[in-house]
Amino acid sequence: MRVLLATSFPVPGEYDGTSMLPIKILRALKTRGIDVVVAHLKARPPWASMVREEFEGTPSFVLHPREWVGGLKRIHREYPFDLVHAQHHGGAGRALFACRRYNWPLVYELHSLLGEEYERDRLGRGLAFRINVRLERSVCRHAAEVIVLGEQVKRVMVEEKGVPADRVTVIYPGIDLKEYDAPGGPAEIAGIGPDHKVAMYVGSIVHPNQGVPLLVESLPAVFGAVPEARCVLVGGPAEAGEAYRHQLGEYGDRLIVLTGQTPSQVVALTRRADVLVHSRLACRENFSVQSKIAVYLAAGRPIVATDFADYATILGPTGAGLLTQENTASIAGQIVEIFRNPDLAQRLASATGPVARELFGMERNIDRYLEVYQSALRRGLR
Repeated sequence: MRVLLATSFPVPGEYDGTSMLPIKILRALKTRGIDVVVAHLKARPPWASMVREEFEGTPSFVLHPREWVGGLKRIHREYPFDLVHAQHHGGAGRALFACRRYNWPLVYELHSLLGEEYERDRLGRGLAFRINVRLERSVCRHAAEVIVLGEQVKRVMVEEKGVPADRVTVIYPGIDLKEYDAPGGPAEIAGIGPDHKVAMYVGSIVHPNQGVPLLVESLPAVFGAVPEARCVLVGGPAEAGEAYRHQLGEYGDRLIVLTGQTPSQVVALTRRADVLVHSRLACRENFSVQSKIAVYLAAGRPIVATDFADYATILGPTGAGLLTQENTASIAGQIVEIFRNPDLAQRLASATGPVARELFGMERNIDRYLEVYQSALRRGLR
């Protein structure tokens, strides 16, 4: 079997879940002997020629709009792939034209429902938003299989977008657990001493749905209850961190923001956390499970997260974390409880490993992807 991974973003790209997910899928597929080709379907400039590259020994191509169809056909002649695995709504919408023309099975992996929010800052939305919505509707009608990152997203795809339930599979964002199983100590963080209690968040600190402002608003109660407490935000941009420090006033020096961290650095940083926090908002944009919870579970540290969507089943019944309501008092209370209760912290930490391996480990997840591929080949394009 050979698979074409189609994206609307470069591989490699930024160190975020959107770009890292296809990279982890690519690496895992290659360990199973599956040939992979990558196509970055770029929007601008529209008339540029196809560029041939390579990523970790894998053929990689950059195609512009005039070659989204013909260029993919030329790639197919050289590397005859069996199906197209399109990443997010951008990759799927751009690959759809060629899949329909040449009857290639299309697997649509939807990272989130944020595609619905395209141009959300414009009153009445614009032309690009309307095109985006129409394209995704067509993708949903024609995709052989759809992969989503949460049970609530599956419900939306079935009930609102008309995809048959047996064509929608939930696969949580995978992670290479070997990165966390490798020996290594916690990172040294400027401003953090050996006696400090560290609450840590990893990811973007400006996207509203991530709930970082809610975490920051809860910190004065945490710092007041536990004087040795500190908070570390691993993400950017730096100016947002400065704004948060200013907001905290007298407690501003207890907030540390680390930008530009690589995945290997994140592994070491999470080992220094006494609790990992994700106070994401309970909103439609957060129906998808994000890769940061995979990082949190793999790190083997206690977790505090909002009691919403799939987090309620991933963390609550498994004992891998404490669930909190979407308010500052609840968030602060759960963080303080972990700081003050070493037995609880140990119990939570010990429960994370099995959940990480079963739901997020790429060794397990790649079996799920291969099952979807086989189903797509049997069904073909709708």
